[in-house]
Amino acid sequence: MLSSTTRQITDAGFRRRFHQRSLEHQRPLSTITMAFTVVAYLSFVATRSFVGGPVVALQYRLACGLCLALLVMAIPRTKTTWAFGAIGVAYTLMLQAGIALNVAGLASPLLWTLPAMVMVVMGAAPLWLTPTHFLFGTLVFYATGLPVLLNLPQTHGETLLVCWMWMAISVPSAAVFHFGFYRFRRNHFLLEDRLVELAATDPLTGLQNRRAFKEGAEKQLSSPDDSAKFSAIFVDIDYFKSLNDRFGHAVGDQMLHDVAQVLKAKTGADDNVSRIGGEEFALLRRGGLRSAVEFAETLRVAISGIARPDGALTASFGVAEYRAGEGIMSLLDRADEALLRAKHSGRNRVCAERVAQDDVARLKTLQAPHANANAPSIREPVRQPWDDHYLTSHFQPLYSLSHQKQVGFEALLRGERDDGSMIPPVVLFAPKPFTSESDLDRASHALHLANAARVIPDDAWVFLNILPASFVAEGYADQLAEVARSVGLSPERVVLELLESHGGSVDDLSRAAAQYREHGFLIAVDDFGAGHSNLDRLFQIRPDLVKLDGELIRATSPGAQQPILPKLVSLLHQAGMLVVVEGVETTDELILAVESNVDFAQGYLLGRPAATITPPEPVNRRIDHAFDVIAEGRTHQHAQFESEVQPYRLALDLAAQAYSGGASLDEAFAQLATLELCISCFILDETGRQVGLEVNGMASAKAGDSLQPVADPRDARWDHRPYFRNAVLRPGVAVTSSPYLSLASGRPCIAVTVSVPSEQGRCVVGVELDWSLDRLPWPAADSL
Repeated sequence: MLSSTTRQITDAGFRRRFHQRSLEHQRPLSTITMAFTVVAYLSFVATRSFVGGPVVALQYRLACGLCLALLVMAIPRTKTTWAFGAIGVAYTLMLQAGIALNVAGLASPLLWTLPAMVMVVMGAAPLWLTPTHFLFGTLVFYATGLPVLLNLPQTHGETLLVCWMWMAISVPSAAVFHFGFYRFRRNHFLLEDRLVELAATDPLTGLQNRRAFKEGAEKQLSSPDDSAKFSAIFVDIDYFKSLNDRFGHAVGDQMLHDVAQVLKAKTGADDNVSRIGGEEFALLRRGGLRSAVEFAETLRVAISGIARPDGALTASFGVAEYRAGEGIMSLLDRADEALLRAKHSGRNRVCAERVAQDDVARLKTLQAPHANANAPSIREPVRQPWDDHYLTSHFQPLYSLSHQKQVGFEALLRGERDDGSMIPPVVLFAPKPFTSESDLDRASHALHLANAARVIPDDAWVFLNILPASFVAEGYADQLAEVARSVGLSPERVVLELLESHGGSVDDLSRAAAQYREHGFLIAVDDFGAGHSNLDRLFQIRPDLVKLDGELIRATSPGAQQPILPKLVSLLHQAGMLVVVEGVETTDELILAVESNVDFAQGYLLGRPAATITPPEPVNRRIDHAFDVIAEGRTHQHAQFESEVQPYRLALDLAAQAYSGGASLDEAFAQLATLELCISCFILDETGRQVGLEVNGMASAKAGDSLQPVADPRDARWDHRPYFRNAVLRPGVAVTSSPYLSLASGRPCIAVTVSVPSEQGRCVVGVELDWSLDRLPWPAADSL
């Protein structure tokens, strides 16, 4: 790679830049030097007036001085090197003419002429900007000066001597002065240029640094052309920190260098490109917002072709257009805001600056065609123009299982083309450069409320999905309430479904929820069981309803393969929250929802999303049928459960009688231990501690070692268990527990216990049964 100095010297524009800089530096020096020469010339004129002999008229000599003075005054106004050189040539020739006018008539003109002509050449030598100026100016001076010398009165042979002295003294001296000074100026310029480059360049990427970018951008934006458009592009490498953390800073530096090479290759000479810090780059280029977005997309594709050790490199882009009168930092702030949206929307994408839209104004636009409440088209759906299509509303019903009726409708966004065909969701919700996810979210609220006011029954809720970013936006609670009231919907009829899978600060969400409740909105947490959901978030936000993710209805406990839905619903009810189950698609899932005491259900089995409201009667009958199935199944299940447990009750009664009669543990439990499901037989004293050793049964061999630290029940106290408490409350009666996860065996178990008197006082005799077999009945209301 060439050094910086070599690179500058071989640069085609180096000579032009050097000479232009020399002109800027030389103008003040030349002005002072040449002005001093004018003073010297006037002194020469005055001195000549005191010497006898014929003399040229004073006005001619002073006119020559005036011309010299005018040339001096022209120097500060010179803009080009050729003009500066032309003034230099004219000045030396005018000096030569002035010398000739002043020496005319002298007895010894050479005493005056030769020193003056030598000093002119030597004094002017450092002032020539370029070697070309020096050579041309000196040649012209000698070519015109030689006839002057030859025409002076002189003795025989004096001419050759004078010319030789003139050339011998002035030529070498002038050359040394000029080229020495030229080299000094050139080296000074190289050093200055290098220092400027180092001060303005990021050493890693070779791009401008932040300071140089800001200065250059301010200069561009201060252009007097008011019609010129500029746009800023903010670039941030995605997941850059992971590169340094996982692969080292050398890999990170290489990625920065590669991105810089892409930016250099894709941008032109008029583009202002910079690395402004860390993994962030900025560009300022001519053109409007759309052309800048298209260019940013080109850069995004090019950067995605850079390989990183764990895949492909990606970057996020924010674009903003310059507004008249603003500074570069304000422009970058708006581009940075767009960049943040690009990163929050999933990264590896381009987002343009956001154009704020008033949702109330948008709603008025939607309402305009239907301003007349008595118009026949009052029931026609409202559509919102969006990009190259329309946004429309579809509604999916929610049913109260206990009431067996429609109680609400969730508004879902759909995209529709001019011909009525639907746009796939992957296209509709794909990130767009000019609209953010939040923009689409807010537009959907105004649209859904306008449509809901036309088709939703007056006694039903309207469920609106809302992003956390929209939910916590300053003033949006007031704005949304105004939107609802403007279409005739009371906020009390609107349920805001906070999308749990999109995260958000729980403190901010909690504070915002209080503001929405002041207007009367109900709050629901959607997608619980997916994304960022956890109980702590629920307890802080305190929603009125919790919508369980559809996968939870199909989730089962390990081993026993029993549904976890019943206990989860019970937990949420105890926390004061109503429960909605989504994704009900089969009759079995509907039956489970009813059996689990779910409040509301939603899913394709109960109704698909549609632009119109479907009659609820068929679904009401389906829900009623689920209740009938549960009622019939509960009786059968109870009978089956009792038939499985009854042999163990009878065997336990015999064991308890034998133990009370003085039999040993092995003798008392001999028959019970031989039954198929028996894990162990035990006796607990009145404090719940085990008496003696347990007697292992037929099912004990299945026990694993995963719970070995707690596998010995003799170290524990069990009087807090329901099977102990219930036995003590009903002495002499064998009681059966609900299924539970045994600490001793690590398996789903059922305990059968009976409280009987003994020599040490009242004790509880029990047997633990293995309830993990698929054939065993499991009460639907029970869980692990």
